[in-house]
Amino acid sequence: METRQQIRGNEGLGMAAISMDIEVSSKGRAMVIKPAAARVDIEVAGQFRSALLQLIEQGARSVVVDMSQVNFIDSSGLGALVSALKALKTKERNGDIKLANVQPPVSALLEIIRLQRVFSSYGSVDLAVQSFS
Repeated sequence: METRQQIRGNEGLGMAAISMDIEVSSKGRAMVIKPAAARVDIEVAGQFRSALLQLIEQGARSVVVDMSQVNFIDSSGLGALVSALKALKTKERNGDIKLANVQPPVSALLEIIRLQRVFSSYGSVDLAVQSFS
C-alpha cells in the first residue's frame, strides 16, 4: 500500500524564504521522503530537517530518503540527515534511515566525509525499502 502527501514550501509558516517541495509516501513498512529540489542547502535544510523529524514524531521508524533529484547537499543538509538519524537511533525508537538514488556528486561527498559508513545507500527506493526486512 502506498500513500502520498506533498509538503509545499513554507505552507502555514508565514515565511517568504526560498522553499522546497517535499514528497512523503509510505511504501511497505517504510516512509519515503523525497526532496523535490536539486539543492539541499542552508536555505532549505531547516524545512527538510523539520519534515524528517515530523515523520519520526508521527511514528516512522523505517525512513527512506529518495535523493534522485538532489545534485548538491551542503553541511546544513547533511546535518538534517544526521539529526533525523540521531532521533531514530534512540532505545525507544530503534529506527534507521536509508538513502536511495543518490546522485554521483552527493555520493562523492558522502564518501569524502565518510558518511557512507553511517548511511546505507541503495540504487532504488524499492531496494532501500526491502533492506528493512
